[in-house]
Amino acid sequence: MDIHSPNIPAPLPQRKRPFFLEVLCIFGWVYFFVFSVLFIAGFFFSGWVTNAINLYAPVSQYSHIEVKMIFAMYSVLFMLAFSGIILMWNLRRYGYYFYGVSVLILASFQLFMPGIAFSGTIIFIAFLILFGLYFRRFR
Repeated sequence: MDIHSPNIPAPLPQRKRPFFLEVLCIFGWVYFFVFSVLFIAGFFFSGWVTNAINLYAPVSQYSHIEVKMIFAMYSVLFMLAFSGIILMWNLRRYGYYFYGVSVLILASFQLFMPGIAFSGTIIFIAFLILFGLYFRRFR
């Protein structure tokens, strides 16, 4: 019996990546892209942000360079996480490593920085764990 006979239907194509991984990647893209754009904008408008911080939080005075460096660090780490998610979409294992390193640096920085909400750190760690569930699928 021929495999291409008209009586036998063609096999269904196998999905390349699991559905929940696709949903995670889409949410991750949106989250990390929006924050990357916001931190890049903050980098370019860091003078205004420095004035606002020093005006409304006079306990800690920041210089223009310190604020610019913080925005640059955050934008690089968020872009690295974004590119890691793109690589995980293509089921590349080193995408998980890119994402993991950038998220761990971001989470550790947020844990030790006073005044930053803990909810962002929980989101980072939750995404890391959820992406880690699919680590065996990555090549």
